Amino acid sequence: MKKFLTNLGRDTQGNALMLLAAGLIPITMMIGSGVDASIAYTTRAQLQNACDAGALAGRLAMIGDEWTDDTEEEARKFFDFNFPSGTNGVDDVSFEIDQDPDDSAQVIGTATGSVPTTLMFIFGFDSMDLSVSCDAKRDLGHNDVMLVLDMTSSMLNPPTIGGDPKIDRLRTGVMGLYRALDDGNPLSETRFAFVPYSQTVNVARQLTNQDIVRPQHFVDVERVCDTNGNCATQLVGSKEVGPRDSYYNNGQNGSANANAIIQGFRTQGDGCIEERPSYGESYNDGEFVIKTTVTIEDINEKPRNATDEDLQFGRYEAPTQEGYVWDACVSESKGFAEYDSESAFETAVGEVTARVSGGTYSDIGMLWGVRLSSRDGFLASNNPNRKNDVPVNVHIIFFTDGMIYGSKDHYSAYGVERWQNRLTGDGTFSPSNPSWQQVTAKLKERFSNVCTLAKSMGMTIWVVALDTTYDPVNEACATSSAHFFESDGDDLEDKFTEIGQGIGNLRLTR
Repeated sequence: MKKFLTNLGRDTQGNALMLLAAGLIPITMMIGSGVDASIAYTTRAQLQNACDAGALAGRLAMIGDEWTDDTEEEARKFFDFNFPSGTNGVDDVSFEIDQDPDDSAQVIGTATGSVPTTLMFIFGFDSMDLSVSCDAKRDLGHNDVMLVLDMTSSMLNPPTIGGDPKIDRLRTGVMGLYRALDDGNPLSETRFAFVPYSQTVNVARQLTNQDIVRPQHFVDVERVCDTNGNCATQLVGSKEVGPRDSYYNNGQNGSANANAIIQGFRTQGDGCIEERPSYGESYNDGEFVIKTTVTIEDINEKPRNATDEDLQFGRYEAPTQEGYVWDACVSESKGFAEYDSESAFETAVGEVTARVSGGTYSDIGMLWGVRLSSRDGFLASNNPNRKNDVPVNVHIIFFTDGMIYGSKDHYSAYGVERWQNRLTGDGTFSPSNPSWQQVTAKLKERFSNVCTLAKSMGMTIWVVALDTTYDPVNEACATSSAHFFESDGDDLEDKFTEIGQGIGNLRLTR
């Protein structure tokens, strides 16, 4: 035996095979670790993406700074969608998501799992543990949100589904917007403004005395009857009415001071206006044209003095105007302001929706929504582009319950079209008979052009159409199809909540 072992030790045949077998062990370990590390790296990236998706979805689902079971469920739904059960054979998957206790505007999450090895299990390494974290925060920044609200007579009716009137549904529904934007972040500021509209707008309080024309020209008609008792309304011409002869002096103020009378008109609550001539047109004793095109000068240019009548607005005086069938003056508009509580915002909504009457002249509402939102216009001193070196984003939410509709017999922001011809004719005081379709077509063109101009000014436009026949002009006004919402009335609050959630930017913070 001793001799056999000695000979075996001296025999070198087959040593290469032995060495090769011994060398395969570390080589296999190196290859196996590389393969398993690659699988683990890929799986970890998938786990991170799922964690991020869950965090973003959870934060987006939050209304204001409220974290609820529903928001957590939404976060888990997106995590599960992005990391389905069985992904790469991962076991013991766990996803934890919650509101950051130190920052209510942020959610924080962690995801863990164990990925099985494919080769390293041979050497006793059965799995590799994975762990990732994710945060999501909503950066509202600074936002000015203008609500342009339809206050036409149809808002007094219930929607097709029945139940409460549409005006009540609006008052309740718009609160969803406030709640969605109320996240308590001290580093962001959200302000709201309101322009209720129907046939005109009540904006005089937002202007100065210098912005109101004096004197002003109104329609003058008379009732003429023949010997057979057949009567008709005939145009006499125009009548010039200065501040001292206006309804706002004789009817309410009793002052002989023209400036004080204008001040009274602007501030007593019935400050609806007649629209001024299109930029470049002359007032010409009230004989002027209002074009369908709308320019930046139409938005921003202000009168240079108290006699700059080409750039001044008229007083909407129903008791003074003649020859019309229907007048309507809505509640006063409100410029941008912060509302520190839900009740304060609710009070403001109640004030701007108090008067409901008139036809749907959407263009005048949108025009003044843009005017009062402009950074370079009538309220420029209250509308900065930046605050503390942070940009202010401007959003307009246009709400309507009907299609645009105009009539020659309405007393609107454009006067009385039958006698004044500012939209469909040459702007002279003369009898005419434009159809409602002709008047409406002009209003639609103006509306579309105002929307286009607003978007070119960097404003984001959201449109909410309540219980109305689809009109492409409304959807086209929105910044995109994702900014257009239709509601039957029951889900109106949900629609406003969606808009609030869409304002501001979501970002991952890790």
